[in-house]
Amino acid sequence: MSSASKLLGAGLAGAARGITRLFGRRTGTRAAAHASAMLAPVVVVGTPRGRLRFRCGSAMSARHAIGFLDHEPDTRWWIETHIRSGECLWDVGANVGLYTLYACAGPGVRAVSFEPVAGTFAHLAHNIGLNGFGERATALCLALSDATGLQPLYLASTEPGTAMHALEKPENMRGEFESAGVQMVAAFRGDELIRELEVPPPDHVKIDVDGHELKVLQGLGEWLGKARTVWIEMENSADDAKIEALLLANGFASTAIAGPKGRNRLFVNGSRMD
Repeated sequence: MSSASKLLGAGLAGAARGITRLFGRRTGTRAAAHASAMLAPVVVVGTPRGRLRFRCGSAMSARHAIGFLDHEPDTRWWIETHIRSGECLWDVGANVGLYTLYACAGPGVRAVSFEPVAGTFAHLAHNIGLNGFGERATALCLALSDATGLQPLYLASTEPGTAMHALEKPENMRGEFESAGVQMVAAFRGDELIRELEVPPPDHVKIDVDGHELKVLQGLGEWLGKARTVWIEMENSADDAKIEALLLANGFASTAIAGPKGRNRLFVNGSRMD
């Protein structure tokens, strides 16, 4: 966000607080609270699957909503062409729920959305309810990994909707970073969630976790080989060869489809393409 935008936003917020003070402390506080809620707009985005609504309580969440159609058209293509009615998507690193919502806008599609950052999870859960998908989309405020237990999550930013956070240590695919804060989160193996909590297993897996992808896949255990497709962000990291080897060992083949700058790759399970 530019400094000019920040100054303008701060000026508007200050003006709003000044006006509400005119009503006295008690009434003014209530008025300020209502004003804050109203100033967090609902952005309506027209998509090929109909209109989606996003609650924008931060600058980054607003950017996600406004730029949705331009951000990753390849991910929307994958959802449109591979996820069918009655199937379940695991959206790992769901952020504010852009692709959870788009998947559930298709008839009969279910989603389990994983977002461990508390502030961002609040936006995800709100967006699911705002679009009426509460019965088909399950939002879980936890991380997926290769082991179950409490883990520190190092935040690259405290603003809801941001990315590049890191589990276990302050290091993502770009290297070490100075953490803006630490949040203790519950981390689970995916196969344990399915076995112990009866979370619906995935037919399709989307993974965007900024360097933690391999551990997410390892934690799925036998369920990895039962998925139809895996759509995964790969950033030419040291883990890319291990990720590909693990997927190939579980019956997947890499396709030529790649997203912007080659980041997203599609793996298709040949044994499940009936």
